[in-house]
Amino acid sequence: MLFFKAQTSLRTVAACSLQKILIARGGGSPRRRCITVSVDAQTKPKRQHRIEKRIVSTLDPLHLQPSDFTDLSNIARPTLTLPGVERPGFKPKIILHYYGGIDIPFPNNTRGFFYYHRPQGLSFMASGLRFRVTPGTDASLANFDAGEDCLLPSGAPWQIPLLRIARFLTMKSLQHYLLQCGAITQSQLDACRQQFTGYRPASYYTLYTLDQPFPVSFSAHAIHLCLVTPDKIFRIKIARPFSDNRKHLDRSPYGGSALAQLQVSTRPEHTGRNVLVMKISKIIEPVTCTIPGYDGYVPQPEEGSLLSHRSAPGHRIRSQLWIHDLDKDLSSSAGLRALRGVSLLQTSGFQDI
Repeated sequence: MLFFKAQTSLRTVAACSLQKILIARGGGSPRRRCITVSVDAQTKPKRQHRIEKRIVSTLDPLHLQPSDFTDLSNIARPTLTLPGVERPGFKPKIILHYYGGIDIPFPNNTRGFFYYHRPQGLSFMASGLRFRVTPGTDASLANFDAGEDCLLPSGAPWQIPLLRIARFLTMKSLQHYLLQCGAITQSQLDACRQQFTGYRPASYYTLYTLDQPFPVSFSAHAIHLCLVTPDKIFRIKIARPFSDNRKHLDRSPYGGSALAQLQVSTRPEHTGRNVLVMKISKIIEPVTCTIPGYDGYVPQPEEGSLLSHRSAPGHRIRSQLWIHDLDKDLSSSAGLRALRGVSLLQTSGFQDI
């Protein structure tokens, strides 16, 4: 008892001493400082997120049940529990994150159904876990089709790709479920693990078709893409697509973000050549000019238009399209050529991206 009282007294003295130091240094209200120190010294900090448990009966949209309806609104770390995966060595639930960190919650009105997304006509590596936001609580296929996939702030769908599911131990229960229900095979899982080596740093966005939309920031110095083919994963860098390359600037004059697409050019001047252009398919964050009094040397990106830039310094100033010539033996051309024959028009499942 005496030892416990001594510990309590020492903790109280330490807290009060720290209060005096903070008050002496200034930098805020003494009362606010005292409250903060007292709480930190006496109790553990409370979590800033909730761990919500969600149990589903299936990830197959053809067999959804009303009980599979899930509300993720404003929850930072929901858990997903899958059926029939109780095995020694791992837990039957996985912890989910929205993006950018564990404390960022899913958006408001994120209500609907988890499902396993398998786009037809593409490599099995393009599949992954998604969340379909539906207009109601009915689990019918018609209502599911009327919904839209949960999106990230970039405009791209929220997804845990199979390449990630196959690699991480935290996804082991999901691996077992997908194998158990026949959504994937063991050989496909092994192939994903082999391809994962060095795969996709956080700044890369994965493409499975040539013209699949991908998020871009107009202030970025480069676009990093990860191109997934049945045989290989390619990583490419598109350098300075939005920059004003004049020496006195050497930066992008615009802010904002969008979804962009690579497309095979059909312009007359590119007839008989394999030339790619970039289309700004949808503006996500409004475009703003970040250089006061900018002279417009680089045209402002516009929704629905092809990306343009000016000619290099020393040339006559005129607007030019951004292009990538696949016929040239560039390091980035091999992966783009591999996806050359795969487009959204030939597949299904990516139209909502």
